[in-house]
Amino acid sequence: MRILQFIYELAPGGAERFVVDLCNSHANLGHEVILCVLRDDSIGNNGFYKKEISKSVQYMNLKIPEGLRFSNIHILYKVIKQIKPDVVHCHLNLINYIFPLTFLFSKTKFFHTIHNDAPKEISNKAEYFIRRFFYSKSIVNAITISKDTSTSFSEFYKTDRYEEIFNGRSIPQPTKELKTVKKEIQRPNRTAFIHVGRFNKQKNQYLLISVFNKLTQNGYPVDLYIIGPGFDSPKAQKLKDTAGSNIYFLGPKHNIADYYYAADAFCLSSIHEGMPITLIEAFACGCPAVCTPAGGIKEMIITGVNGYVSDTISEEAYYESLSRFLESKNKIDRQALINLFSSNYHINVCAKNYLNAYKKNGKTGYNPHKNSSAGINYRATV
Repeated sequence: MRILQFIYELAPGGAERFVVDLCNSHANLGHEVILCVLRDDSIGNNGFYKKEISKSVQYMNLKIPEGLRFSNIHILYKVIKQIKPDVVHCHLNLINYIFPLTFLFSKTKFFHTIHNDAPKEISNKAEYFIRRFFYSKSIVNAITISKDTSTSFSEFYKTDRYEEIFNGRSIPQPTKELKTVKKEIQRPNRTAFIHVGRFNKQKNQYLLISVFNKLTQNGYPVDLYIIGPGFDSPKAQKLKDTAGSNIYFLGPKHNIADYYYAADAFCLSSIHEGMPITLIEAFACGCPAVCTPAGGIKEMIITGVNGYVSDTISEEAYYESLSRFLESKNKIDRQALINLFSSNYHINVCAKNYLNAYKKNGKTGYNPHKNSSAGINYRATV
């Protein structure tokens, strides 16, 4: 099968991380995979994950400047015409370029992964009605990534034409820097937390820092290490100015696995999510997680079994979950988290589900099949 994947850039982010893993996995299974990136990968962090692309994946960088331009549709038209893929799979708002092209390539199957809460992915009513038309007619086949995302999608677009496939991740590998990272963050009689995410309203780092400041004020010996881009902006600097001396901003890291393996826990304070890749990475490395109940997180974590999830997205509720973890932090079995990952969130499981969707779905005769991902059996895996 010839699969063409479209994404804006390969900057640090969950969707970008996922696309690289999915491409690599499909190529390893013997499929012809072309990863096409729009933004110039030589600018800033646009090519952050480029080095992790398998040599079996064909890589294209169109170097298209930012901004919505009609000419971009023609550029993508030429790419599709040249490659003649069986499947075009796009991510994030790039789908808006693809809609008009679906009528020009009648033999090609088009897919779009909904990486977030459905209403959060559109910017105006016109976009909503366009998407609703293409999804409901299965001209573009929608992929949801969690039960929460599926509910959001079906209620928002008023259609049940989607395929639910849980996100996946390849196993993050520790590097030769692991010992150095352990020395950096494993301090005697203190608990090391990591947060992985770009500076963004969705990630809700204001709540995160406020709660950790409160933990420190109340005598908890905690350190928080924040990994991700965007914290050099003026707005982020104001946030950093409120952080206590035990909160460290490390910027983006290529050796992210070292921090998961070295930390006592991973924390995520998001307002909304799909199924966060960072949480899947934490499971893969056996790192317990303390999160807010955003999106798919609610179905991924059972409090006290494989992590802690707060009752609400509030400072009081999140503080309570973090303090509960601190009072019984050795209760979570790290190996059980790795087993949970292997059974439900490994990229190989996810990639095979995507291949099944590619083969089954099309523009006509679409038979929606919900919950295609394997059900999570916590008793068996945790």
